Amino acid sequence: MPPYTSLISRARRYLVPASVVAAVLIIAIGIASSAPGDAPTDAIITVSNGATLNSVADDLKSAHIIRSTILYRIYATILEGTAGVKSGHYLFDGPQSSLRVAYRTTHGLQGFPLVRITIPEGLASSDIARAMKRAIPAFDSKAFMALAKKQEGYLFPDTYFFEANVTPEQVVSEMRANFDRRTARISSAPWSLGGRTFRDVIAMSSLVEDEAATSTDRRIVAGILWKRLDIGMALQVDAPFFYLFGKSSAQLTLSDLATTSPYNLYKNRGLPPTPINNPGLEAITDTMNPLKTDYLYFMSGRDGTMHYAATLEQHNANKAKYLN
Repeated sequence: MPPYTSLISRARRYLVPASVVAAVLIIAIGIASSAPGDAPTDAIITVSNGATLNSVADDLKSAHIIRSTILYRIYATILEGTAGVKSGHYLFDGPQSSLRVAYRTTHGLQGFPLVRITIPEGLASSDIARAMKRAIPAFDSKAFMALAKKQEGYLFPDTYFFEANVTPEQVVSEMRANFDRRTARISSAPWSLGGRTFRDVIAMSSLVEDEAATSTDRRIVAGILWKRLDIGMALQVDAPFFYLFGKSSAQLTLSDLATTSPYNLYKNRGLPPTPINNPGLEAITDTMNPLKTDYLYFMSGRDGTMHYAATLEQHNANKAKYLN
């Protein structure tokens, strides 16, 4: 046997097969990826806005949630690239692998129980704040109000599932994003409303949502109100007074009607400066598709039925007949 052949033969006896190396590596990675033996069962880790992946990894390691900061960073980078981790408070109520922790922190899965909240059509931001507070007693409704008022009309009414530690910023962001998604098709669609903008549509929809209950009535009322705008007539609707004072039409006084406010649509021509509630998709669609009629006046009787009139004389006759 040639010398070099003998040398190779002897070397082979000391070489570890690649399959064995791979198996050892897999076991080592598996151990490093598993949760530490002293992993907490009720830890809350806060990821600040703008926190780096390295700092988050260090916090998780210090809290005994992960074994290896290196593996966590690798997993997080693979899962989310350069987007990094999502800010928020994360609940760790039991042992979890580094891969699971990386997935949660890169996708914003904070782990708190979900609370189901249904926001009906036509609620103003103040009503939504109260609904959130009832469902989640720890919710900061005052902070929500400060943010939501600026988005009045664009907080989409729907059923939501929020974590019990949800912040006002997250609620407003989710409701606004839902509005943008649900209205994306119609907000850019052409319609024949004399050059009105989509913001005009939402402001008008908030009035229509309050004034009429059925699709047919909403379309008729929308037609009447668009017509009033076109002829320079004040809209003369009561709905904004509920936004201002929390009063229904039957509760309004002469003093209320004389209020100096841009929302007083008896004294001011045009649309209100902002929507007065958050209309649903049906009200928005109906407002964009008004029915053309000869009517210029409408009212709701004591039984909730809508009554229409072409002239003020007919309207006053309806009031005398259906409100007494």
